Amino acid sequence: MLERGTVVSATGGTVDVAIEPSEACETCGACAEGAGGKRLLEGVVDAHRAAVGDTVEIETPLRARRRAQWLVYVVPVVAIVTGYLAGFLLGTWAEFAPDAVGALVAIVAGVAALASLTRYDQAFEQTDEKPRVRAIIARCRSRAPGSSGHTDGPSQ
Repeated sequence: MLERGTVVSATGGTVDVAIEPSEACETCGACAEGAGGKRLLEGVVDAHRAAVGDTVEIETPLRARRRAQWLVYVVPVVAIVTGYLAGFLLGTWAEFAPDAVGALVAIVAGVAALASLTRYDQAFEQTDEKPRVRAIIARCRSRAPGSSGHTDGPSQ
C-alpha cells in the first residue's frame, strides 16, 4: 500500500508521518488517529533522510498490514468472546449471576488482550515489516541549502 504524507518528526533513521487517510488506510489499523482527521504513522524506516516538512511516499508491506489487522480486530474479539463464555460457565458453576460474571470476565479478557498485544508488537517488530519511506516527493522549502534537516544530532 502506498500513502503520501508530511514528515512531522525525524530522528535516527526513522520518521513520523502525518497522512491523509485513504480508503485502504481506514481499515488497516497500523497508525494512530491524529488531529484534524489525519493519521500519524510512527517509526517509519527512512533511508532517504527526509526532514521535517518534507512530503514523502510511504510503502507499507502487505504482510505488515495483515498483521496489524489481525492484532487489532481479531485477537481482542476472540478474547472477549472466550472470556464471556468462561465467565458464564464459572458463574453458573459458582451459582452467581452467569451473565454478570461473563460480562466482567469478558472485559478483563479484552483489556488483557490489548495490553499483551502492545507488548507483543514491541517485542517482535521486524524491520522488513515496518512501513518505509519509498521516496521524497517534495522537500520542505524552509530548509537551508545543504542541510539535511534531520534531528539526530549535529552534522559534521
